[in-house]
Amino acid sequence: MNKEMINGVLGNAIRTARLEKSMSQEELAEIVGITPTHLKHIESEHRKPSVEVLYKIVTTLTMSLDSVFLPAKATESYMYKKAVLLLGQCNELQLKVPCATIEAMLSQNDY
Repeated sequence: MNKEMINGVLGNAIRTARLEKSMSQEELAEIVGITPTHLKHIESEHRKPSVEVLYKIVTTLTMSLDSVFLPAKATESYMYKKAVLLLGQCNELQLKVPCATIEAMLSQNDY
């Protein structure tokens, strides 16, 4: 684990994503199925979340962990990261709609 992870990057990323969604610690904790105190400890880096809890937090907040684990990709926009995360949850049939939409947008001179 690199030094940045030890210095609170994960907790800060979770806190930032939670605040961007205008959620309190209590609201997020209830959705994820943990206590508000446990979430507070995760955000303050006093405890590390289990993989299951981290997955629930990430999917609930629609956040990407790329900026935490791969800082070089942190320059990608929020909307790009959100789109990638949402597309990753689609099956092959569902992917046809956004792909066709993007192809149509790109073929237009207005964009």
